[in-house]
Amino acid sequence: MSTETTTSRVASSHPARRSARRRSAAAPKAAAPGSATSADPVLVADRLSVRYRLPGGHLGPAVVSDVSLTITAGERVAVVGESGSGKSTLALAVAGFLGTQQSEVTLDRLAVMGRDVPAVVGDRLPRARDGVTMMFQDAMTSLDPVWTVGSQLRAVVGAREEVDRRDRQERCRHWLRRVGLADTERVMAARPGELSGGMRQRVMMAIALASGPRLLIADEPTSALDAGLAREVMELLLELTEQSRASALVVTHDITLVSEYVDRIAVMYRGEIVEVLSARRLAAAQHPYTRALLACVPTLASAGLDRLPTLADFDVISPDAA
Repeated sequence: MSTETTTSRVASSHPARRSARRRSAAAPKAAAPGSATSADPVLVADRLSVRYRLPGGHLGPAVVSDVSLTITAGERVAVVGESGSGKSTLALAVAGFLGTQQSEVTLDRLAVMGRDVPAVVGDRLPRARDGVTMMFQDAMTSLDPVWTVGSQLRAVVGAREEVDRRDRQERCRHWLRRVGLADTERVMAARPGELSGGMRQRVMMAIALASGPRLLIADEPTSALDAGLAREVMELLLELTEQSRASALVVTHDITLVSEYVDRIAVMYRGEIVEVLSARRLAAAQHPYTRALLACVPTLASAGLDRLPTLADFDVISPDAA
């Protein structure tokens, strides 16, 4: 039996399991010693704007404009929108991966775990903020193609705390097993190109969680996966963040899929958050863009149509056309 087949048993997308997990997530939890309570914000972003530098150093138009967002401890929030809406740029700004050489970030306040942090860092190679980890969109390009998976995972484990080689190796195996990769020795000895897309995505998740984040930012974690694997990855992401009491910020274009796994959804349109609503109340959406996104999702009912609806049918302007 392949490792990919084995992993499929780890994260069932059965509706009953999802419902049970939602009830568990809704129940109050005791805070870990020294951790934030459920009411304390893990992230506060107030009027955050981003403009990228054009050739010659001039600043372009705002890609993210006056965005405010708060995420509490243990909460899972999705930012949805089509390509070009600014959602990935927002995630990069929150994570601290935008430097002064490439962008200008302005804001009234940005706080992570109650501590104010600078909008950008001056380093040539920006580094993630303490307590924040980011899973990037494409695991194949985000993972180093030369290093083995074990080498990359050991580097993260070793950076978090000083442990000897044997303990570091065992902790790497632990995290691979946590994400459903049972054949740990083979996976650790492999390079990213030797693994399937679903396995690479799980490796990315293991690396992200091994750093012990309070806020996990996942940028399009399912974009390169088929529908079945996408549900498995989202189920696993929900399960692991719930177990570790980490908050999650999920960036995606798939509003219907992510609504099954998060608490709130923030809809981005042309660089602005135009609506924030409960993931259980999508039908109550008020903004025309949110309604248009929902109407454009392919369904069994629309399978027989000669032409599927697009945003242009709903009198909204695509970010790419703006």
